Formats: sequence, structure tokens, C-alpha cells
Amino acid sequence: MKLLLTTLFTAQLLILPSGLFSQSGKITISKEPVWVTKNFINYNKTSLDQYATDGFIIIDHEDQISLTDQIEYIKRSMKIISQAGVQNASTISITFDPLYQQLSFNSIKIIRNGESIDKLNLSKIKTVQQEKELANYIYNGSLNALLILEDVRQGDIIEYSYTLKGFNPIFKNKFAREFSINLAIPVYNNYYKLIVPPGRKINTKTLNQNLEPLTSMSNGQLIYEWHNKDIKPLILQDFTPSWYDPYTEVLVSEYNNWREVNDWALELFPLKKKLSSAVYKKIDEIKRNYASDEERIKMVLRFVQDDIRYMGIEMGENSHRPADPSKVFAQRFGDCKEKSYLMCCMLREMNIEADPVLINTDKKGTLTDLLPSSSAFDHVTVRVKLDSSYYWFDPTISYQRGSIKDLYFPDFQTGLVISENTNSLTPIAFRNVSFVSIKDSFKIRDMSGSGTLTVTSSFHGNDADKMRTEFNNSNVSELMTNYQKFYSTYFGDIKAESLDHIDNDSTGTFTTTEIYVIPKFWKVDKSNFKKFTFCAFGINGILQNVKEKERTMPIGISFPSKFNEVVSIELPSKWQITENETHKKNTCYEYNYHFYCLDNFVYLKADYQNLKDYASVEESPTYFSDLNQAEDFASFEITSGDEGVTKNTTPSGKGYLPAFLAVGLIIGGIVWWSKRK
Repeated sequence: MKLLLTTLFTAQLLILPSGLFSQSGKITISKEPVWVTKNFINYNKTSLDQYATDGFIIIDHEDQISLTDQIEYIKRSMKIISQAGVQNASTISITFDPLYQQLSFNSIKIIRNGESIDKLNLSKIKTVQQEKELANYIYNGSLNALLILEDVRQGDIIEYSYTLKGFNPIFKNKFAREFSINLAIPVYNNYYKLIVPPGRKINTKTLNQNLEPLTSMSNGQLIYEWHNKDIKPLILQDFTPSWYDPYTEVLVSEYNNWREVNDWALELFPLKKKLSSAVYKKIDEIKRNYASDEERIKMVLRFVQDDIRYMGIEMGENSHRPADPSKVFAQRFGDCKEKSYLMCCMLREMNIEADPVLINTDKKGTLTDLLPSSSAFDHVTVRVKLDSSYYWFDPTISYQRGSIKDLYFPDFQTGLVISENTNSLTPIAFRNVSFVSIKDSFKIRDMSGSGTLTVTSSFHGNDADKMRTEFNNSNVSELMTNYQKFYSTYFGDIKAESLDHIDNDSTGTFTTTEIYVIPKFWKVDKSNFKKFTFCAFGINGILQNVKEKERTMPIGISFPSKFNEVVSIELPSKWQITENETHKKNTCYEYNYHFYCLDNFVYLKADYQNLKDYASVEESPTYFSDLNQAEDFASFEITSGDEGVTKNTTPSGKGYLPAFLAVGLIIGGIVWWSKRK
């Protein structure tokens, strides 16, 4: 959701004495810049109060920027609607980078019953080191000015304004920004202003709405203004895909095309880079031990993925400029841009073409809808040329194994390849090399005692990568406990006996074998029938429970996701059932179930795969309808009793379509399908 950075974050905070920081890290008080436009604000409006989110609404939301002065002026006014708002909106938290920004407060006040109460007191504003991304191994050195307001009451209006002086020098005095018109909170007044000096050109674009800026001239400078009022909140539905952004966004950028962005990035990732003797030694070692370019690419990738741990120190210009590759090699850590650049440098020394690729992991293919901008990306990967073909690699993925032709690369869809020949974004075709094959083998010794379950799973592509990571980061005992918890939702008294794995380095296949004991295999009902319910457990675990079925927004689908699963039950005697098959394919996913019996074995063969990463609004009725049918017949119950025929019912109490109901006479019992609860 599009929220404001005004509430207290939940990450760990460190309150530091101001003397630890440079002059730019000290907070000051100043007057508003003379060029700030003062808008009339009606504090008495109530038409949007009914849409209040978290107990407060936004009365005034302003961002005014002077490119000449490199100053951004920000003003926020919030009305507390309920006690929840007192809790959620009474903390002011302003983030800034002390390496290039100076924070000055202009005013902080509470308006109560028409009277203004001054709350601007520097002694009560704490300098806080915020590292919200530290859990993701990113340290950016940003600070927070934190003020916990006292005596805030329901009905109060909290209003504050401040200026941030200084832009990140990494962007070479070239500006790009996105401004949000609507938020997840109602806004009565939304105002953006941009002052552009002579000789500089700004490109503008609006997403999801046709908004043209009001332009004017003042003191030889071009003024852009976007002013919108009485904006209702926009709330995302559950399970929307990451690239789906229905919010109205104003885009501004001084870049005219992607070639200009590429040229900016080329200075950060130069083609020629002198490396240390230690790096050259590693390169020579790989060249001696591996003769083919394919093997050399694989070993450089493996070294960067597994031996250079992920950790980023992204202070100031290092937000976008990678550290020297020799330094990254020596310290054995780096973030995505540093691991990718090190890989490119090493391969280039082997005369293998390799280029960094700028990626937007959320926008994916919709990156093409944006204006060219240096701030349009959040990730860096690598493109390598081998035998006239291009291969894409993500050095931040650990423990990838197998041929480079079978290595998984996420479905990023498009990227900016940093090279001397790049003029535009490059489409990235997706190859689905990921899938999971599962065999669930039950063995029932007799009709009264215990049984065993052996689960053999083969993982390929990204699924194998994730399993390697899991096994490298956890011990077997922890994994056995977690796996047992999964199956205990089906069999409450199940006990894990063992967990083994085999990692095939050449094929990249990762195989696990789990063995469980089920002490009380059969459940006995009131009629003294013995019952056992089962399903395709792996597939069952990935089906999404989307709450909002009436869609106005697309549904995000886990992609890639491909499973085939065979459940076999070895019974103590022969059983006979009516064979059943279910097949369903739509534009989003495909599933097939085949249920049959062979001598004393009952089998369920199932496969499921998502065909893309979303279901459109138009596709959603079919998506849910087919998914309901899959759930209806994805679970089965075998029942044994003294009588040859029993009444056909379902544990959930729901009836069945006659075409899908199968009754089979067996020795002392029957078999039927039941809806998975």
C-alpha cells in the first residue's frame, strides 16, 4: 500500500548521541524557503472521514522541490479520528542520509479546537539510526529524526513541515522522481511543486489517470504544479501481483531515453577495471582447472554465489555505485551490484562477454511503462554470451548446481543491460526449469495397527536452489521437526523417523527422503467404520486461499510452480474401486488427477502447474470455479467396514455431482471421494 513514512517503524532502533555524526547529521530549525507556495487548507472538512485508515486521515500532503537549491520542502497535516489514530499517528519519523542531506524542521504543532499548540522542541527530537533492511543484510547508514508527541487527543490535527537540503551526488545532478496522487489513506489536499532552472528539461508522465501539470514561469524558472483535492483511499485486494500498481503516479525525469540511463550506469560499472593479484590468481586457477568457457562461467558464478556472502553497505553514493571488485573479493561480501560486477570483471578477464543488468524486481515487464530513470531499478544481475547465445544469472542466488543451461533465473521479464551498445530495455525470456516430483508411499500393515509413510521428493531449478539453502542453513533435526508439523495437520500423531538428502552436482537435482510412522493409521467412526483420508499433500499445500473472490484487481499466482505427485497406499489385502480422472486447464493453470486401484495398492496421481504469474479480473471467475472443482476432488477417503455397502456421504457434509461419485465393492468395505476440508 502507498503509505506515508510518518509512523514508527517496528525494526530495531538505536538512539545515538549527536556527536557521533558529521555536521550534516545535526538537526536544525529554519524558516520555510521563500519559494514555498502556501496553500489554503480547510481543516473542517469531514466528507472523507468515513474512510479513515488506522484511525486518522490526511488533511494536507505537500512536496515542493527546488532543483536550483537542491531543497525539498515537505508538509503533512493529519486529523486524529479515533483512539487508534492517537496510537498510529502520534510519532513523527523523518528519514535522511547524513552524508548528503541536511534536515531542518520548520514547524511542528497540534491544532486543537482551532488553537495552535507549538510542539517544535529540538531537545525532544531524538537522532535514531534506522536500519530497516539490516534483516536483509543491507546497511545504508540512514538516520531518523524521531519525535514522540505528548498529549495527543482524539480530534487533534497534527501538522509539521521540514526541509531536506542536498541530493545524492551519485545521480550527477540529474533528477527523477515519482509522486503518488492517491494513497491507502484519504487525502483532502495533495500538492506537488517542482521548480526547474533554465537549461534543464523535465519529462512528465502520469500513470492510471490523465493529469497535466499547471506550468508557469517565476524568476526565469519553470514551475510545475499538480494539485488534487478530496481523494478517496485506494486499497489493494489480497494476492495482487507485485507489478500491479493501480495508484495514480506522476513521473518526472530529466532522462530523455534509456540510453542516457545506460551511459550514467556505465560510469558506475566501467568495462575495464584493474583487479588485484588475488583476483587474478583466482581467475588463473579456474582457467587451469576448466578448459571450456561453459565450465568457467559456471565456476565463476558458483564462486560469487557461494563464497561471496550477501551483505551491502549502501551509504551515500554506494547506494548505486558498487565497491571495487578487488575489495569485494578480499572482504568476501557484497550486495547484488557488487557480486554481479565482480562476476562480470572475472569473466571479461577470460575473454567472455559479460554485462551487468539493472532490474526492477517488482515492476518486472511493466518497467516499460515508466519514464527512463536512474531510480527505476532495485536489483542487478548478469547477462553472459556463450556461443552466440545469451544466458542470464543472478549472483545473489546461492547453491545453484547443474549445467548453466538449466540454472534458474527469476521471471524478471525485462532489464537494462549495461553495455556500450545499449539504447533500450531488453526483454528477458523466461525458461521454466523448476519443478517438484513427489512420491508419497503409505504402507498399512493390517486393519487395526500402525502404518508408515515414505516421502521421496525430487527438486529441480529454483525449487532445488531453495532446498539447498534450507539444508545449508538448518540442521536435520530442525528440518525434521518442521516437516513433521506439516504432516501433523493431516495425521495428528505422526512421528518423523529420518530425513536424508542427495544433491546431484551435475544435474542440479536435489532429492530428499522422509520416513514417518503413523501409530494410529485408521480413524474409527461411530458406525465402527475404519477410515483413512489422503490427498496430494504437496500440491494441496500450494493452492492459494484467496479471500476476496469478487475481483476488481488481478490475482497474483506463484510462478513458476510445477508439481507432479504420486500417492500410493499399500493395503493388507486386495481392494477394488471405480477408477476416476479429473482434468482441468485454463489460461492460468492446469491440473490433472487420476485415482485408481491395482491389486492391494490404491493410487492417486496428480500434477499441477501455474502457466503464468497472474489471473486477470476477467479470468478470475474461471480461476475460482476450476479451483473449487480441484479442491472438491483432490482429497479421497478409503473406508473399511463389516458391511459390503454403506451410504455414500462426504465428511464435509457436501454432496457430489453424480459423474464424480464412484462406489466400489471391496472385501469388507467401500471407497469414495470426499471434499478436502
